[in-house]
Amino acid sequence: MKSLRIIFGTMILMSLNAYCQDYKYGKVSKEELLESSCSIDKAANAAVLYENKKITFEYDQTLGFQLVTQVHKRIKLYNKNGFDHASEVVYLYQNGGSEEKIIGLSGKTYILQGDEIVETKLKKESIFKAEDSKYFNKVTFTLPAIKEGAIIEYKYRIISPFYRSIDNIALQYRIPIKKIDVSLQIPEYYHFKKRHIGFLPIHLKESRGNDKIVFSGSTKFGQYTVRRQQYHEELPYILNNYDIQETNVPAFKIEPHSGNPNNYITGIAFELEYTKFPYSTITNYGTTWGAIARGAYKSSNFGGEIEKTKYFKADIDELIRGVSNPLQKTNLIYDYVKNRMTWNKRNSLTPRNGLKKPYQEKVGNSGEINLMLIGMLKYAGVKVNPVLVTTSDKPLSIFPTIQGLDHVVARVRINDDVLFLDATDKYGKPNVLPNRVIKGIGRLIAEKGNSEMILFRPKKISQQKNMVLCEINEEGRIAGKQRIQYSFYEARDFREENALKEEDEYITRLKDKYGLENVEEYKNNNIDDLEKPVLETFAFKTINEVEVIDGELFFSPLLFLKNQENIFKSDERKYPVDFGFGFSRDFSVSIKIPKGYEVVSKPEDIALALPENMGKFVFRTTISGNMIQVSVNRTLNRPLISSNYYSDLKEFYNQIVEKENEQIVLKKV
Repeated sequence: MKSLRIIFGTMILMSLNAYCQDYKYGKVSKEELLESSCSIDKAANAAVLYENKKITFEYDQTLGFQLVTQVHKRIKLYNKNGFDHASEVVYLYQNGGSEEKIIGLSGKTYILQGDEIVETKLKKESIFKAEDSKYFNKVTFTLPAIKEGAIIEYKYRIISPFYRSIDNIALQYRIPIKKIDVSLQIPEYYHFKKRHIGFLPIHLKESRGNDKIVFSGSTKFGQYTVRRQQYHEELPYILNNYDIQETNVPAFKIEPHSGNPNNYITGIAFELEYTKFPYSTITNYGTTWGAIARGAYKSSNFGGEIEKTKYFKADIDELIRGVSNPLQKTNLIYDYVKNRMTWNKRNSLTPRNGLKKPYQEKVGNSGEINLMLIGMLKYAGVKVNPVLVTTSDKPLSIFPTIQGLDHVVARVRINDDVLFLDATDKYGKPNVLPNRVIKGIGRLIAEKGNSEMILFRPKKISQQKNMVLCEINEEGRIAGKQRIQYSFYEARDFREENALKEEDEYITRLKDKYGLENVEEYKNNNIDDLEKPVLETFAFKTINEVEVIDGELFFSPLLFLKNQENIFKSDERKYPVDFGFGFSRDFSVSIKIPKGYEVVSKPEDIALALPENMGKFVFRTTISGNMIQVSVNRTLNRPLISSNYYSDLKEFYNQIVEKENEQIVLKKV
């Protein structure tokens, strides 16, 4: 009986120990440092041991309510692959002369040396503040003295005058979270809408509390003898409290063709709907994307810049002199801006300080370049409208907000034809936009205030055509030539990735991609002619595709062009598969077999189809004398496939891989 009491008492102590884990800043335990792998995900390179985020409204007698966000985070670095998590970036919003500020930033790295915990503090010189865009500054820091098994910890406060904008609260990361506590205390004067993001459940508790605003100070009175009178008044109000406590949150798994994963990571969003202060009426803040778009057009920094013409007038007058056709004008101006301007890799909705300086310096952000384009087209009499864009670089906003937009493109209408133009993309054409745009979403705006949502994904599929002529000898060596033709978005992506490469880089790319022993006679055509498909031709040799066993030759009909494995490995998927654009890839392979050999077996022909005409796969082989003809087509008509069809897509790729890895067998006669 005594031993049972001891065991029971020990269990209680252990459970209390686990429950009473000390998460105070600076209280890291040896047990945490000794942990060699994450208990909830053995494969994790790092894990959040604890995070606390507290969001409150603090009253200042001069400034009124300010939004205060307190962050405390503790991360375990299990191995070198987790070292990236020792760096953090904090974005601070600024607008209209007001800005968010970060205060009280401190951090520590903890390691074990023998039996002693050694701390290394984050130094001020390791904290960097820089401008990220017109509306955001960023503070970056990296914790020092990290090593495998180390723990990093940091804390800070953000003071914001922008009480309307509570940033989306992430409750999941790409590494697991052992414990996360989030609390919001919102005065009764502010009414927010809430929205769940992502796919994990959120355990949100709502309650009410009390707080008060204290007004204190002194006033002068008296006509001849001036005196001061102290005052102290209190205004009580109700607090709406929101508390979230989550434990053992799994890491968000990045799948192939994920788009922007931040659109699917679990979190919660708050949008200010209205305010109601004592002795005042309701002020509504809820808005629509249409209202956001109309406001942008009326802004002097957006619509006002489009109307300015003096800085380019002489150049455009000369460029379109004698041209009356609106399509010709459009192409001339689009090519002029695209060739003159260089994008500085910054997405922005608006110019920093007007358009004249970027035009003169020939470098600008995306807003500067494309507003310039829109202004020139409008000056030339072309029917053009701006389209505000949320690119795939930025998470889609849950609620309408100007902060959810980071780019602008031009839409031109000529009779019944509609052209979308983006002059930041050197390899783009009308209706061929950068991937960050086609994977995003747009909002068309007109001067009269009309607005509509725009989806940029192309309906036309892009093509890649592969043709191989080759010969196999008795030893299993293959020599031949390949020709590849890329069109539409396939051509655009090829140019973006390869246009600036030297010939030896092209050859290295092909060797690495296909596992070829030798690549010679490499040529490409039409890299600079955007109106034509890109063509690649080269000769190759390989000994890696044929297996020789007892005089018989075994090989895949597609040789090095086959799919080696299914990229879709997860059993289920909660978010869409984003290919960017639909595509059709054709493979025509002609193989001359060695003299005195015959085909004794080959894969059967097959035709597969995805539901709702989303895609197809066709595989055919024919034998004619000493020639094997292989014809394969892989087509995906839909660029964005719902997670509802993930199991169909995975099985579709399973069958493709299985079929393409079946073998032809040659036997000597």
